[in-house]
Amino acid sequence: MTIKPATTTTLSFSEISPAERYEVWRESISVVFDIDSKTKIQPEVFNAELTTTHFSSILLNNTKSQGQNFNRSQKLIAQDDLDHFWLQMFIEGSSSGQWNRQQNSTVRPGDIFLIDFSQPFSLKTTNFEDINLIIPRHILQKYLPNVEKYHGAILPRDSAFAKILGSHLLTLKSVASTLSLSESSIIAEGVAHLAGLYFSQQAIPMDNYSLQVATEETIRHYIRQHLTHANLTPNMIAAHFKISRAYLYRMFPEKGIATYIKEQRLKRAYRELQCLTDNRRISEIAFSLGFNSESDFSRSFQRFFQFTPSEVRYSNAIFSQDNSVSNSQNERDFHFEDWVRKL
Repeated sequence: MTIKPATTTTLSFSEISPAERYEVWRESISVVFDIDSKTKIQPEVFNAELTTTHFSSILLNNTKSQGQNFNRSQKLIAQDDLDHFWLQMFIEGSSSGQWNRQQNSTVRPGDIFLIDFSQPFSLKTTNFEDINLIIPRHILQKYLPNVEKYHGAILPRDSAFAKILGSHLLTLKSVASTLSLSESSIIAEGVAHLAGLYFSQQAIPMDNYSLQVATEETIRHYIRQHLTHANLTPNMIAAHFKISRAYLYRMFPEKGIATYIKEQRLKRAYRELQCLTDNRRISEIAFSLGFNSESDFSRSFQRFFQFTPSEVRYSNAIFSQDNSVSNSQNERDFHFEDWVRKL
């Protein structure tokens, strides 16, 4: 599908019955977040609005909603495989949450917050209005080297960087629907450059060594592209990039590179189990991704996702049957979900 830059769509609830609004909202936002079922929402009084503008290579969102708990779990990350960053500024309201295994932090109106969709996090918001950008990793990392290390980074609202970038976002929101094709493309690249430049000035926890031969992201990308290779080991990766094993291990200080490889294989397995046209047995999928036995694969899968491979395959088949009925009966604007997936 060819998407025209600067095309704007709005998910509005004015023509949806109050009893259905919250479920429609949850379904739409599920392309990015799980909304915690413990969130105290009265569906009959729920209201929200989501306006999205497509700028060729990034998405701009303006969202208004009631306070909720938003999560990105390992399950959702494996399911959607989004490789984007989310840059958010609250106009009204605030959020608190946990990411990077840090203590709970608070994001206030005017703070600018950066989240990596490939890493888990949870947020609890008050009633809010925000502006956010969804930026593909390959664009942002051009201007923010080692971009994955900035997951959860905040530009404080009192800083000059946040004030300037915040003003830029507000202006972008006001002119979004008027931009031409050429303006849209240039502005998308420019705002990614500006965000990368400003976040690069933030102090973040980093090891005191230089990534002289290959960046961590280069190696992560190589791993994701070679998950079906039986000899995908730390030794092989170190030899490929002509670096020492010790150097390689320092790039994965939290869990270790072997654990990272295993988790990426489990995420790939999740997506393949979801594919209704993939008729392979579970054991075949496990062996193709380097697991030595189906039982080892099933135990690892259940520890990581909290449910079994068989449950994924069964639940996805049931969901597909139900969804084919519900989607035919529920006519609404699906541009937001489609644009996020195809960005």
